[in-house]
Amino acid sequence: MESVRDKAWGILLFLLSLLAMAGYFWWLFLAPEEWSILGRSLRDWAVIIPVMLIVYFFLFLILWIGWAMATTPPALPMAKKPEEEGREEPEKEE
Repeated sequence: MESVRDKAWGILLFLLSLLAMAGYFWWLFLAPEEWSILGRSLRDWAVIIPVMLIVYFFLFLILWIGWAMATTPPALPMAKKPEEEGREEPEKEE
């Protein structure tokens, strides 16, 4: 029964992806020039929005790495193993 649900999700994702591809193609190449939002044509926004999202994703990733590095406590020094404590290193003669 699980595979039927997986197939249905796969088909749904496939069809939604095709629909999104067709919509983006129309948005980028076929949208009327006279349609504008905030003084820019729809075609301009078809480039601006994805580029902005990619840049923001990259910057958020860098932000997250920096935050993790800044807030992670330093590692504790490793304790010597019991069998290493009894042994002394031979002194080097010069």
